[in-house]
Amino acid sequence: MLTEDQTPSLRDRVTSQISERIIDGELRAGERIHERHLSEELGVSRVPVREAILTLAAQGLITVKPRSGAFVRKLTRRDVAELFDVREALEPAIAAAAARARTEDDLAQLRAAINNASEAAACFDAPTGSRSNAEFHAALARASHHRRLQVIMEPLSLTIRRLFRTTIVGHDADLLRDHAEQLAAIEEQDVEWAGILARRHVIRTRERSLAMFTDEDGADAE
Repeated sequence: MLTEDQTPSLRDRVTSQISERIIDGELRAGERIHERHLSEELGVSRVPVREAILTLAAQGLITVKPRSGAFVRKLTRRDVAELFDVREALEPAIAAAAARARTEDDLAQLRAAINNASEAAACFDAPTGSRSNAEFHAALARASHHRRLQVIMEPLSLTIRRLFRTTIVGHDADLLRDHAEQLAAIEEQDVEWAGILARRHVIRTRERSLAMFTDEDGADAE
């Protein structure tokens, strides 16, 4: 149970718990978000839950409809295509910046993310695998030490994690290989090659991901 306290920390924790339920599929696409139920389950008032819903709506996980309520947003093929358009533009720049600016602590965090993903793949733990692979990308953004790139990527992180959760099954080895190659380039501070590998990784995962989304409609539940 969370301690009732209207602080940013509480709002962050409520937002995190709701987002985890969406990413892990406990709250399904199209499902209505009930403020009262969530507030009771989390042991908080409805105020931080309402604030969390607005935050997650801004980050693309929830759709708020006037007079209808809040619903878990459905990912459509167009959503996925646009997400990868942005990733293809930004992630090579992030990887190149990381190759220039990374510290030993950054490298340790990247290795830890890869190791955790490898362990998850070995025991077919898709939720942990998706979190670990998403953490690799988050650690990569931190390793860039480029504040503007990090600010731009941050709102996309939850949708990227949600997509990983959907598409990781059967592709763990591909992700691990790509991430290991990027890490090697960053360790060697090979700026150009790190950017090339990042772009190639995005292109590969784009093709797999789009293949899983054939419905262009994807209208949210009423």
